Amino acid sequence: MPKPRHIHEIYIRTTPERLWEALIDPERTERYFRGWAVRSTWAAGAPYEYLDGAERAVVGEILEADPPRRLVMTFTFARDSDAAAEAPSRVTWEITSVGEACRLTLVHSDFGGLSKTWTITSVMWTPILSGLKTLLETGSVLGAVPDVDPDAVTTTDLDAEGHRDLGAATNLEVWDLLGRVERSPEDDETMLRAAYASAYHWALAARRTDASEARGEWMLSHVHAVLGRAEMAEHYARRCLAVVDAAGLEDFDRAYAHEAMARAAAAAGRTADAQQESALAAAVAIADDEDRAIFLGDLAAEPWFGVELPTFTTP
Repeated sequence: MPKPRHIHEIYIRTTPERLWEALIDPERTERYFRGWAVRSTWAAGAPYEYLDGAERAVVGEILEADPPRRLVMTFTFARDSDAAAEAPSRVTWEITSVGEACRLTLVHSDFGGLSKTWTITSVMWTPILSGLKTLLETGSVLGAVPDVDPDAVTTTDLDAEGHRDLGAATNLEVWDLLGRVERSPEDDETMLRAAYASAYHWALAARRTDASEARGEWMLSHVHAVLGRAEMAEHYARRCLAVVDAAGLEDFDRAYAHEAMARAAAAAGRTADAQQESALAAAVAIADDEDRAIFLGDLAAEPWFGVELPTFTTP
C-alpha cells in the first residue's frame, strides 16, 4: 500500500548557504517556526529539539546532514501526548540552486497506522515554509498565521485512508474495463480481480458506510453477470440486497440491488424472475429525476441474455 507523505515545494530568492543557516539557527527559527528555537549539534546521530520557551515541542535525531543541500531527521511531536506516543516519522529537507533562487523541498514521510502527527503536520508546514520565505526575502516576520491546536485534532487511521484510495482506484479500473467495446479474456480476468480488490479495500476503508458495502457487493454481482457467471452473480446480488434491507437503504441503492437480482436471474435463464426483479427495481422511488433517468438507462443496458424486459418510462 502506498505510504502517506506530505510533500511541499517552495522557491525562495536566497542562496543555499543562507537557507541552510535559516534551518539550523535558533534565532532564525524563532522568527518563522511557530516561535520555536531549534537546538542541535547537527551531526549525524545527534539529537535535536525545537523549544517553545522551556517546553520541548518537537524532538528527534539527525539522520543525515549535508550542508547546504540535504538535512534528514526523525520527527516526534512531543508537546502532544498522543502524537508523542507514535513511532517517529521522518522529515527530509532538500535545497537545490535554481538561478538566483533556491528550491526547497520538504518531504514528511514514514507515517503509519493511527497517526495524530499526520493530521497536525498536514496544516502545520505551510505557514512555517511561508514564514521562512518571507524572512529570507524581506527580513520581516510573516505575522499572525493560523496555529494548530493539538487538542482539536483527531487521530487519522492512515491504513484505512490508504484502503479508501485503493478502493476508489480499482473501482475506476472496473468501470473502464466494463466500458470497452471489446475485451480480451485477460481483460475479463483483470476486471474480475479489480472488482474483488475494490470490495476488499472499501471494506477496510475510512468512512466506510452501509451504502459503500452494498455498492461493493453490487459491483461483484454485476461483473459476474457480465461474464455470464450466473451463480456468482446471484450470490453477490443477494448479499447486496441483504445489506440494503438490513441498513434500510432506499433510492439508488435499493433500485440497484433489485437490478442486480434481475441481471443474475437473466444470466441463469430465469426469464420470469428477471422480469419480476426488474419491475421491482424500476418501481423504487428515486428522488432526483436525472438520477432516475441514469438508473433506467442502466437497467436497459446489456447483458440481459435475450430476456425481454418491460418498457420503463424515464422522467
